[in-house]
Amino acid sequence: MLALLVYMLFGLALAWRVLPSLRGAVKCWLGLVFGCVALMWLPCLPAFFVGFTATAQYIALGAALLGTVCLALIGPGRPAWKTLAAARPGTRDMTGALLSLAATIFCAYLLHTHVLLPHDDGSLWVGQSTYGDLAMHLGFVESLFRQGKFPPEYSIYPGQLLDYPFLVDAASASLRFFGLSLRMSVIAPSVVMLFCVFYGFWLLADVLTDKLVPTLTAWLLFVFNGGFGFVKFFNGEHTFSELMTGFYVTPTNLADEDVRWVNVICDMLIPQRTTMAGWCVVLACIFLLILGLKKALEDGSGKREFLVLAVTAGTMPMIHTHSFLALGLLSGGWFFAFLGKARKNGRLKTLVRRYVLYGAVCMVLALPQLLVWTFQAAGTGNLLWLNPGWVHGDMNWLWFWIYNCGVVFCVTLVMMFFLRGDKARLFWGAAVIFAVANLVAFQPNPYDDNKLLYIWYMLADILACGWLWEQLTKVKPRVLAASAAALVTVLGTLSGTMSMAREAVSEYQLFSREQADAAAFIDEHTAPDSLFLTSTAHTNPVAVLSGRNILCGAGMYLYYHGVNYQQREAQLGLMYAGGEDFERLAQEYGVDYVFISGSETSSYAVNTDYFAANYPLIYDQDGIRIFQIR
Repeated sequence: MLALLVYMLFGLALAWRVLPSLRGAVKCWLGLVFGCVALMWLPCLPAFFVGFTATAQYIALGAALLGTVCLALIGPGRPAWKTLAAARPGTRDMTGALLSLAATIFCAYLLHTHVLLPHDDGSLWVGQSTYGDLAMHLGFVESLFRQGKFPPEYSIYPGQLLDYPFLVDAASASLRFFGLSLRMSVIAPSVVMLFCVFYGFWLLADVLTDKLVPTLTAWLLFVFNGGFGFVKFFNGEHTFSELMTGFYVTPTNLADEDVRWVNVICDMLIPQRTTMAGWCVVLACIFLLILGLKKALEDGSGKREFLVLAVTAGTMPMIHTHSFLALGLLSGGWFFAFLGKARKNGRLKTLVRRYVLYGAVCMVLALPQLLVWTFQAAGTGNLLWLNPGWVHGDMNWLWFWIYNCGVVFCVTLVMMFFLRGDKARLFWGAAVIFAVANLVAFQPNPYDDNKLLYIWYMLADILACGWLWEQLTKVKPRVLAASAAALVTVLGTLSGTMSMAREAVSEYQLFSREQADAAAFIDEHTAPDSLFLTSTAHTNPVAVLSGRNILCGAGMYLYYHGVNYQQREAQLGLMYAGGEDFERLAQEYGVDYVFISGSETSSYAVNTDYFAANYPLIYDQDGIRIFQIR
């Protein structure tokens, strides 16, 4: 935990030095964001030369510590720590901080119950939302920590470069070197990033609305977001018993019934670590972009904000590619939206220069990441395809969005005809994201375009609540306006609240005690880069808990990452049958161990007698056997 603290202090010192004019609450938030970016990136830089090893970790931590000291104590313009200590946050800043802390505490509880929670019998448990994605992330964390290869390969498909955005998992792997368990290395940085998301959204809403009530309303409609799916539970289509006990029977996630606009906590932030990290950073970038645009168009300044924005954005492709793409679409949309105002104000050249600076610095940092990782994944042919309508299924497209996005979309449909000035420019610039995501899919699973759409939703939510509040302030008597605001809030948060209640009580076993014991044996008695023959089950203790390589992992991960894994997957059955096919393929791939458990015997015709007759049995306990091949 001390290492995590050092990175956060480095980020805070950096924010105070590079953005001295911002108020304390904003600098604290941005400092935490910068600290998270440093945690993800700094250890990776020396890792290119010395591997992802303890040496790389201590070099990075030393650099962060030295940077903190230099930024805080050396040179003109150093952070005024006494001023920081004496700062008094305003009412809106404090309200947002307390609400964000409350949301973070709830999420910390979910992380506690959803990330390898040990039970008395030695089994490891997760929640509904983490039963699918978490195993993949844990495997990435542990393989980086155990194997130290950098750039990393897929431990569930060795030989294939890991081109999935892995930096949030690299951050957890770094914390493993400083004594944190696998479980805590995932939970600890997540808590910080989640607070940054919640507070970052609040501060973004505050700067766009400049009033407490619409900021609060927008924040609630973001954190507790949901559409009109609750109707299905009140009209008897689904029961509340199903809600609290079923697997994904919630008013924000009924895929077979075209309810797909999921709650951000339950289905985006907690299970999807890359999305969590991406939103942590992209909210800071959007804030800086708005601030830079305002300054550039008003008095010709804003160069500092655009430069900090450019560097921060340039780190994003391997943090979260979708957020980087959304930021690019948003930046382009706002450039064209504000061209007319820039020309009118005599600031056209200033706007162009700021964007040239932004684009040049950003691409210098981002392009190597895109070339090494992202474009290779896109080149497989499984990514980037036309998909008009996103995932509206059998529903009419407009009704799909009304039903799924709920009151925010309803207000937006009305608001967009009445917005004027900068608010209209912000809205129509952000609408570029909505349009693109409703035309093009950027992964084999079109559902994943929601990682773009939620960036649009953040801005549409804030602008809609700001516009609606302006209209309600004109309504007399005030009690009628207050009732309308309350109704909008209830309708916009009920589905999300129900989904969060279900998530809070969900629990599913990910690994049995027997699987955990086998993984512990593997960790102690085999080389970190050993290759195991196992089944493709995503609940794979070899890959997840010991960080070892397995010949072929779950298609539910590999297919959606654009990996052509099918041939190797088809060979697993031949190998478990033993004989010449096994000998040939084991030699070809360099298999070191064969893992046989209930998952393997239920998936393949395993010739256990062949392995027992030809190879030493090094583990035989509770129905799990491990044979050493070489």
